Amino acid sequence: MTARPDPWTALLAAGTLLVGGLSLQPTLFAAPHAPAVTRAALTPVQVATDPAPVYPSTASVTPLISGRLNLNTASREQLEALPKVGPALAERIIAGRPYRSLADLDRVKGVGPGTLNVLGPLVTF
Repeated sequence: MTARPDPWTALLAAGTLLVGGLSLQPTLFAAPHAPAVTRAALTPVQVATDPAPVYPSTASVTPLISGRLNLNTASREQLEALPKVGPALAERIIAGRPYRSLADLDRVKGVGPGTLNVLGPLVTF
């Protein structure tokens, strides 16, 4: 007499083979994956076109800057009077002259988008 296999054993063996085959499928039939390189244009820095602020002056105190400050001719003290500009950044701005636009100023180490947004309406070239 032939022994008839138990149906549950056959089902368990078939399930094991199915799970093993599904887990090996990515290894056996792997598709090559190359990283996707996208080239996206950078958005230009938007600078507000607000008029330059007018600083009040008194008989004893005159502001270092009035109106827009020319970055190509400004002294170190005038540059330090600008917001977000300290002594080190003023020296780097002077060393990076001449400037023709805010894009040129963006190349100075320590000047980022936030500083450009603040300085945009205050400076000229």
